[in-house]
Amino acid sequence: MMNLKRNSIWFLPLMAVLSAPLWWPMAGALLEPRGDFDAPPPPVISQLKSFVMEQVVLTQHRNGREEFVLEAARINSGIHEDVLEMEKIEARLFGADGRPAVLTGGEAFYHTGREIITVIDDVLVQTPEGREMRTAALRYLVKYRKVKTAEAVLLTDDNLRVAGNNLFYDLVDGTLRLGGGVSVDLY
Repeated sequence: MMNLKRNSIWFLPLMAVLSAPLWWPMAGALLEPRGDFDAPPPPVISQLKSFVMEQVVLTQHRNGREEFVLEAARINSGIHEDVLEMEKIEARLFGADGRPAVLTGGEAFYHTGREIITVIDDVLVQTPEGREMRTAALRYLVKYRKVKTAEAVLLTDDNLRVAGNNLFYDLVDGTLRLGGGVSVDLY
């Protein structure tokens, strides 16, 4: 005769297999991982917008007064998003008395965030008093309305010729300083 206790051990697995369609979905839902396992979206890459403009005039006003008018043959976006590259510029920088100093150069960079215009390549500044300053490169600090350079400078007037190794020109009060091995020729 057959041993009923020993054969009943197989009864449980047989019942589990036969009833699997009833409990399998619930067990699967219980064992399903929770949360979002999708790959995260790729990071948003800010692409630099580039542009080129011809025959451009930039004007800046502060407190209702015109501070400078810059004309450029060409302006394009630079390597950094807050730098404008300019070619063949002429800028009229207005002092406190409203008379402009004229700044010209072959190439310039305007750092809009720091408010600095760097001019290179045949730089010439003509003051309202009729003086001319020539240098290889200079910076105009827009916020402070000052022109400065650490390059060799030649300052000429109807009556004098001054050479130096650096220059500081304040448009607000009109002060002009030359330094670094200054030589003066009077006519």
